[in-house]
Amino acid sequence: MSPSTNRFILLTAMLLACSKGAEPSGGHDEHDEHDEHGEKGEHHEEEGTHANEVSVSPEAAELAGIRVGKAERRALVGGAAIPAEVQFEPSSTAHVTPLASGRITKVTVTLGDRVRKSQLLGVIASSDVSTARARLEQSQARLAAAESTLVRQKQLSTEGIGAQRSLVEAEAQAADLRAEVEGLKRQLSVFGSGSAGDLMLTSPIDGVVVDLHATLGETATPDQPTFIVTDPSKVWVRGSVPELEIGRIQPGTAAIVRLHAYPELSMAGTIAYVAPALDERTRALPIRVSLTLPDARLKSGLFGTIELLGGAADERVVVVPADAVATVGGQQVVFVPADEADTFRPQPIALGRRSGGFFEVRSGLSEGSTLAMSGAFTLKSALLSGELSEGHSH
Repeated sequence: MSPSTNRFILLTAMLLACSKGAEPSGGHDEHDEHDEHGEKGEHHEEEGTHANEVSVSPEAAELAGIRVGKAERRALVGGAAIPAEVQFEPSSTAHVTPLASGRITKVTVTLGDRVRKSQLLGVIASSDVSTARARLEQSQARLAAAESTLVRQKQLSTEGIGAQRSLVEAEAQAADLRAEVEGLKRQLSVFGSGSAGDLMLTSPIDGVVVDLHATLGETATPDQPTFIVTDPSKVWVRGSVPELEIGRIQPGTAAIVRLHAYPELSMAGTIAYVAPALDERTRALPIRVSLTLPDARLKSGLFGTIELLGGAADERVVVVPADAVATVGGQQVVFVPADEADTFRPQPIALGRRSGGFFEVRSGLSEGSTLAMSGAFTLKSALLSGELSEGHSH
């Protein structure tokens, strides 16, 4: 049997001994006819511990860690711990991908580099781009010839030598070639083409290179990002809310985020998104929390918890420690002093929200009431063991 089990049995035995009450002084020295008729038993019930009470000696209370205090009002600054994970905001992450397949000929950044918007990340040689650029050059040459023809036809028409039909045809041909040239220029611009058949991959945002698939000579395709750039200062926290806590969730609800990696760090935020349906696999409701002031140490993938704030920051309610609460006969109770010295009785209460290590008390206990602030489980065990013992005695 483990030392902790032995200690618990000893504490319970001490409390049971107290809960049965002591015989009145001199009770064993006097035996008369009244004892035989049960009058002594009645006298013992008056002076001993009443039913549904536990008497605790100062020594037993110290061993059991039973501490007496008063219920107080305080602001609920925490809440139920909801599993959470830090993620980059989608709007702050850019996947840089070539619009045409090609061979990587130049890489100008490495993993972890901080880059600016429009900064060059790499260069890709693409045959599709080379073909488009060749078509552009051909169209530009034909356009130059068509514009020369158009100028000549206008001059002849002005002098009354050329036919009007030839002028119209020259204007139409020049217009078509202008449109073709502009289309090819826009296509190359969308590709990000530089000189010859090169594709210039640039960063669309300020941020940090968090992933890259760029090796010289490797083929880059539109199917896979070649570079991923993100702004690490823009993150949110994804949480999974259990069914019992869903009633407290709505957009705008205040929350506190804590991370396992940095136990001393707490960050305020608000719920920015609530999913319309529960996750079928976990039976939890996905939410996202937007942080007011994200810490510079935040990294995507870090795990932690989200604590839902229990109402307004200035709201103060009567609270009791979680260690002061027990469940007896299906009813939540705390243990309050009884009439006899060093004696406790269970007091039924109605609990509300939980905030960290405290419960809100909705009824059954008022501010300033005296109660056992800890050791409720030990008191409950002694109380129930005493009732069981009395049951067997009959």
